[in-house]
Amino acid sequence: MAIEVLYVDKLTNTLSETLVAFALAHVVNHLVPHDVSDLDIRIEDRGNCYCVVARPSLQEGWIDRAKFIPLLRGLDTAKKRSDLPHAIDYTMHQVRNEDFFSGREKKLSEEQMQELGLVPPDRNWPVWAVVNQMSATDAYNKLARLWEMHREIFPDLLRIIFELYGQLPNDEEAAAHAWSKLAKANKIRGSKSAPQLQVVNPGRGKGGNSSKASGLGIGGLKGFWVPEYLKFVGLYICALPRSISNSKDRKTYVLRPKELSWDTHNTVFSEFQKRLYASTAIKMDVLATLQYCLTYLKQWRDAYQKGRSRIIKSRPGDHVAALEAVFYKHLGSAFATMNVSTLVLPEWVPTIETVADADRFIDLLSEHEAIVRNLNEDKGDEYSLLQTYRTFLSSRDLVAFYRFTQGYATHVMRSYTGKGFPARRFQITNLEALIMAHDPTLAEIVQNTGFRRVAAAIRESTVRGQYLKTVKTPDEPPDPYTVRYGLGNNLLRHASYPRRFIQELCKFVHAYAQENERVRALHNNRPPRFRVALTDDDLEQIVQLISKSDSETVAHLLVAFGYARRANGGGPEAANKQEIDPEAQDQ
Repeated sequence: MAIEVLYVDKLTNTLSETLVAFALAHVVNHLVPHDVSDLDIRIEDRGNCYCVVARPSLQEGWIDRAKFIPLLRGLDTAKKRSDLPHAIDYTMHQVRNEDFFSGREKKLSEEQMQELGLVPPDRNWPVWAVVNQMSATDAYNKLARLWEMHREIFPDLLRIIFELYGQLPNDEEAAAHAWSKLAKANKIRGSKSAPQLQVVNPGRGKGGNSSKASGLGIGGLKGFWVPEYLKFVGLYICALPRSISNSKDRKTYVLRPKELSWDTHNTVFSEFQKRLYASTAIKMDVLATLQYCLTYLKQWRDAYQKGRSRIIKSRPGDHVAALEAVFYKHLGSAFATMNVSTLVLPEWVPTIETVADADRFIDLLSEHEAIVRNLNEDKGDEYSLLQTYRTFLSSRDLVAFYRFTQGYATHVMRSYTGKGFPARRFQITNLEALIMAHDPTLAEIVQNTGFRRVAAAIRESTVRGQYLKTVKTPDEPPDPYTVRYGLGNNLLRHASYPRRFIQELCKFVHAYAQENERVRALHNNRPPRFRVALTDDDLEQIVQLISKSDSETVAHLLVAFGYARRANGGGPEAANKQEIDPEAQDQ
């Protein structure tokens, strides 16, 4: 009988079921003969379960003729031996990795690295490391050995698997009973149950797990061995185990599919694995989310340009809904699950229809990635910024972004006064794309000439002035304009009250205009640099925008754009030819 759909019950609604779904898709992909054209395997989230859909359907004859597939290789460590052919030499890989990173620290060239035989870690090293470090090697090897025992009766094992996942709900008890009969008939020695380890079952750690309130005993849960084996297989296919920088704690990220084709997954995930490096906990959450979106958009753009993309319109969130993240705390001799969270892919990334669309959002997301990467989670204010940005990233809430830009404006100003490189600022064109992707109705505000000119005046009085003060050499005269520290916070402090906000904005505009005239007079109308001159019409336009929208939105957008940077020239700030802002790429 042909099999078109396999179902995976969401019993715990954690990454455990996701790992099984990806493993089943992997098995189906192996079983379909190579001469079958237009194979389409998809993993779909249907709420109460994941569905693995295969077109054309999986034929009975393919199962009957299936050759044995060793989905897991044994893992040999210094203390544990798997006794399986082609096992992984963990210690050898560990030494090789240490040599590679030692060469990187010595800043050896690529040619020198190749001559010394220093190669990067194997793409599967993170999985081997998490299995070993979380004391799961014994259970992992037992499952691999038990699977290996079915080499001669592999089609029979496949039938049990497809019977288990071919119906809803998944009847593990019936599958375990069928397997016990198969094992007895073929003299296979092994238990039908296996421990449900935290490395693939984050919600099932050791503890009081008795089904009856008759006593309290500390122990772990067990389940049918086949799903446990498939969970470890899934670790290789859709998971990114990573260590947390400057810590022994760990995080594991697993893709949560929405409607994901197998071809798309293989193309994107292999590249995504290479892009995500170990970092601090919150920052790594953000970078993982941004990197997946970036990788997807780049792959789509390249395939579209070469005419190989089957998808005319697309967005990352149409295929993968989120990243499931598990935080494991190192307790000295063991790890414990401390947090299970879901990082939703940004819904504000719109449907991409053209290469220009893809390039626009690749540039935007790359900028955000660079800004986040330079924040230091060990510092209190930057820790709060990362938390706020993570909230914004996985929501469609501009308020969280406004809170981030408010705090980041202070961070930018502080970076100009300290040592080291100044903080990177958002680019105006990218800010505009982001705001309009969230709410197209805000285009009336951000594209308004008066709004842009007032934002330019805020920029001149804050980050622009501070930047020029920082880069000034001893031989150069000081910048004649005052740097207005705390201007953004002062405006936002009154943003909830339209009249007060307008009053504060008018005070700033009045002081700004006075300073422009004073500097002109001191330099006989030839100041060292010109600043944009604000007019009554600019203020009138701001007041009209507040009456149509609200003062808080206008205030937050003014501060966000005011502390941003321009691209290479142009823009509404340069409307007055005498007042051209010479700033291009100031960092």
